Amino acid sequence: MIDLMLMFASSVLQMNLRDHHDIPFALPLVFAAVLGFVIGFIILKFIGNEQKEDAKQDS
Repeated sequence: MIDLMLMFASSVLQMNLRDHHDIPFALPLVFAAVLGFVIGFIILKFIGNEQKEDAKQDS
C-alpha cells in the first residue's frame, strides 16, 4: 500500500520519493502544513455546524 501511495505522489510531484536524495529539504514541512490546514479546516467546519445547530435548537 505504501508503494502505491509513493508511486502516485512521485508521479504528481515529478520526483522519486523512494530516493531520499531526490526529495527537497522543505517538502516534508510543506506536506505537514498542507495536511494540518486540511485537518484544521475539517475540524472547524464541523465545530461551526454544531454551533449553528445549537443556536437553532435554543431559539
